[in-house]
Amino acid sequence: MSAKGYTTKQAIENYMLTEIDDSFDSQIDAWIASVERIIDNYTGRNFKADSTASARVYDGDGTEELIVDECVQVTKVEVGNDTYGDSFSEILSTGSDKYFTYPANATARMVPIHKISLSARCFPAGQQNNRVTAKWGYSVATPEDITFAATVFVAGIANQSRGGGDEIKSESIGAYSVTYNSDKGSNSWADFERAQQILDQYKRLNI
Repeated sequence: MSAKGYTTKQAIENYMLTEIDDSFDSQIDAWIASVERIIDNYTGRNFKADSTASARVYDGDGTEELIVDECVQVTKVEVGNDTYGDSFSEILSTGSDKYFTYPANATARMVPIHKISLSARCFPAGQQNNRVTAKWGYSVATPEDITFAATVFVAGIANQSRGGGDEIKSESIGAYSVTYNSDKGSNSWADFERAQQILDQYKRLNI
């Protein structure tokens, strides 16, 4: 699985203040992809939205509102009947029979859309009987603090691979061991703790 781009080789080199030989590019890409999966699995989010819209189905509850997965753009809303597989009726984004996405002004506020509301009808109650086409994910571009966290984690994996430094601390992230300098002149261990805090702040709560 290729990396989505939460961080880059250049960002990792800048963070580590060292140049990584081009012969390690495939390994760096693999570590970045692995760290992205760890971040996504821990937080329950995809921080770089799909560039192409795709359809997902949802259960209706008989109200005008539908909670959907996080997305950056909704391109089509279709209301079905009481069972999946029946014909769907498309709701347009303009006119009297239209839909609204929430939170309002999500793009300007740099938060994802997670709710759709209909103006003139309800989402019929049923199983997988409503369909939404959207670009799924938290944001168009990776948030800066997630890029920081991914960079710190990959740097820690690379540091572990090359043997660390004179004074080191080690920890685990997913299936990987990460190593950071802990001497007084280094902030890397504090950065690791900060990266963990960032993920905690983004972690979704399942209610």
